[in-house]
Amino acid sequence: MGAGAAEPGGSAVELHRLLPATAEEVFAAWTDPELMARWMSAGGHAEAEVDLRVGGRFRVTMVGQGQRIEHTGEYLEVAPPRRLSFTWTSPFTGPEPTVVTVELSPAENGTELLLRHERLPEDQVKPHTGGWGRMLDRLAEEVLT
Repeated sequence: MGAGAAEPGGSAVELHRLLPATAEEVFAAWTDPELMARWMSAGGHAEAEVDLRVGGRFRVTMVGQGQRIEHTGEYLEVAPPRRLSFTWTSPFTGPEPTVVTVELSPAENGTELLLRHERLPEDQVKPHTGGWGRMLDRLAEEVLT
């Protein structure tokens, strides 16, 4: 897990997790609004709207600690249950959309997840590493167990 250089225009966060579920279950947790609401916030909960198709849009509003932070994006690739890629725009990611790619691979005790968030402003690498890390922990604990 670490941050490194990405293509021009930003930096990247890369996280790995072994999750105790099938790739189908993990993919559903990333695309089903009811499941997303349970984990896609570093604290509190989320409200999610999803139009799951290439070119479809989503909205995730993280609710907690007296704040509502809206994140929006467009699906770039939808290949269940192995790969999901989408743009990600929030008040913290700058004027240009960033790109998140989630790759899922079968593993002996579940599913290996690789998350890569690219095109981030340099000052957002550390906060997004921590934020995605907390959310992936919540995904494992609150949705997949």
